[in-house]
Amino acid sequence: MIIGFFEENITPPPGFPLGGYIERFIANQRAKGKLNDIFVRAMYLRDSSSEYLLLSADLLLFENTFVAKARRAISDVTGVPAEHIMLTATHTHSAPNTASEMILFSSFYSEEDMKLTKKYNEEFLLPKLVEVSENAKSEAREGRIFIGRDEVDSFCTNRIDPILERDKEVIVIIDDRRRGGIVSFTCHPTVLGADNLLYSGDFISFTNDVLKKCVSSKFIPLFLNGAAGDQSTRFVRRSQSVEEAERIGKILGRKICEMMDRLEELSADEIVFKHLNIELNVRDLEKEKFRERIERRITEIDELMKKASSEGEKRKLSQDLMTAHLILGCYEGLKRFLKRYGEKVTIPVDLLAISDDVLMVFLPLELFCRYGLEIKKKSGFKYTIIACYSNGYYGYLPTKEAFEHFDYESLMSIFTPEAGEKLVREVLLASSLIRRSSSN
Repeated sequence: MIIGFFEENITPPPGFPLGGYIERFIANQRAKGKLNDIFVRAMYLRDSSSEYLLLSADLLLFENTFVAKARRAISDVTGVPAEHIMLTATHTHSAPNTASEMILFSSFYSEEDMKLTKKYNEEFLLPKLVEVSENAKSEAREGRIFIGRDEVDSFCTNRIDPILERDKEVIVIIDDRRRGGIVSFTCHPTVLGADNLLYSGDFISFTNDVLKKCVSSKFIPLFLNGAAGDQSTRFVRRSQSVEEAERIGKILGRKICEMMDRLEELSADEIVFKHLNIELNVRDLEKEKFRERIERRITEIDELMKKASSEGEKRKLSQDLMTAHLILGCYEGLKRFLKRYGEKVTIPVDLLAISDDVLMVFLPLELFCRYGLEIKKKSGFKYTIIACYSNGYYGYLPTKEAFEHFDYESLMSIFTPEAGEKLVREVLLASSLIRRSSSN
């Protein structure tokens, strides 16, 4: 296997809008500086017949139209087929805004927000993506791959209810020279709150600092965030502060460092690639009596707020309440937003299998943890990595139960309640076909 790594700094000057928290757009706030540099990191892979590029960036997301443009530009320079280029975001809420069309958020973007978002994407980010890809390929050398898994506790829980599903698994892949690798984890990087106006990868920046010390100062980790739609630090963090982001980042970093000497060699001779276009139903607000349900939900939340005891529970209810009120105020705009999709939307999903042991599933979604765990359990591969926030963004894909409760995530979803189950079936069918082709 031919493997290469490179990283580029993608921190812009102050003054750009930050993505992730709607409160900043409502208050017309801009970044005042940086807490940590943010990066895009690239991994180049080539087997006997094909080549691939994986890019992970300290960003909220990659927008759908931008992905197509970036893939073309990278392919033109590197020769890597556009469909073999994976663009994934860590989903930090403290990076420059990269989204011009996002459910609810779009209603609060100013004209200046849009100009600055376009400027960052096209004038700053795009050239860096091309450059890091070209350099990762030029740095590629013959290498072996090592992999391992462990669990990290006291780090992240289900953010709707901490007793619900959580994914504690951490998977690490590195090359034999420890030049770089992949870190797969599952958690919203939202330790830093809406009041933070400094660029940062959130806790991931501090995890990166730990790895630079324990592995190598030149080590390049690609962070792939899993089915984190309902996973965050909400119920475990002590505050939304820089000190807390550092504490939580170090928990993850130390666990990864512990794993480094326990990795097993992977027989990585061949990469199998499969692209899927999965059609999912778009919700009909009138049919589901959306407005009436929101009004009832607001009344329910008001009552629940009076009884809430923990800070985590109060934070959740406050977010649900704010979102419900904002959606009511933008209801007609929300209907127009959904109408553009029609009755169905096609979700691009990419699967990469390295040998018979590792499957990577790239999804342009905020998938709920239950679905990610089901894919991992039933894929048939020893290691399954879910990489959400990849190759575009279509928002939250919650469980049926979340739709019934009308939590923040289901309020912000464009899909119908059964969409998640259909996506899981399609992914598992594709994984079984890959397994079958590998064994023949």
